[in-house]
Amino acid sequence: YHTMWTMKGVFLSSLLLLLLLLAPPLFHHLALHLNTPSTTDYKASLAGKRVLLCGIGYEVGEQLAYQLASHGAKLVIFYRADGRQKTLLNLQKTFELTDDVIQIIQPLMVARTDTKAMEIKETAMKLGSPQTEIFPFNFGNTSSAHLVVDTAVSLLGGLDYVILNQADVPRGFFLHSLKLQNQDFLHRTFSVNLYSYIEIALRALPHLEKTSGHMFVSSSVLGEVPEQGLSVFSSTKHALRGFFTSLQLELEERKSGVGLTVGTLGVMKSTELRALLDVPEYLMGDISEGAVGVMNSIVKRQKSFVYPAVHTYFAKLLWAI
Repeated sequence: YHTMWTMKGVFLSSLLLLLLLLAPPLFHHLALHLNTPSTTDYKASLAGKRVLLCGIGYEVGEQLAYQLASHGAKLVIFYRADGRQKTLLNLQKTFELTDDVIQIIQPLMVARTDTKAMEIKETAMKLGSPQTEIFPFNFGNTSSAHLVVDTAVSLLGGLDYVILNQADVPRGFFLHSLKLQNQDFLHRTFSVNLYSYIEIALRALPHLEKTSGHMFVSSSVLGEVPEQGLSVFSSTKHALRGFFTSLQLELEERKSGVGLTVGTLGVMKSTELRALLDVPEYLMGDISEGAVGVMNSIVKRQKSFVYPAVHTYFAKLLWAI
């Protein structure tokens, strides 16, 4: 048995070495075919549809809003407002700023964030959305998460699609950071990345049942494979994936008309995760293509969506070996 396992180890090591040598040309070729979603025109399917979109700060959220708008969808968008306070606290700690200075900076940060939000709204309207509303929201406050759905239903008169994409991405080595080990911090991160998803999904389900609507939840490649330095974020995404893939089975068992896509999003160019993960550029995806892919998966009512596919499959392969 010892000889057998030794031979197996040598074989796997040789296979891994061969993959690493062939990776650049091989995966670059595959990426051209697997990473690029189709660009089908879905105006007939999306025109006038009522969409609740949560989270436009990370990855594909903003571009997805533009794609949906260009196909004539009505949008109610909620973006994270709780990040402002966290940024202020980090600035105050790093630069030892006084409370007086913070009082000067805070309204400037609010104005900058709100200006960006208004730019997104104006762009969406210009692209063809008949109605776009955008609001800040603290997704860490799960007790008020029902207001997200109630507001969207009140403004739109119902829901056809719900897209949950909000995220907090804490980084750092867990065993070296008292901040990451703090229970309040962990609860706040799980509230943004998991609990708010569950609360909003449950509140939206009765409205989606009426329209045989569809829901999309954004997981991550880090919800399938771990990564040191991102243990808290990875754990929230593992939990998210586990919950919503199980919810898919429950919806099927109930013969519900509501569809649910669990998306696995990897590293894309010009996004925050690119700076956190050492991923070759030929394995990265494009934000606009990712947004098109998410839109495709919603209209087609897919159970899962993976983008960029090559990066995710390669990461899973390396982890399995």
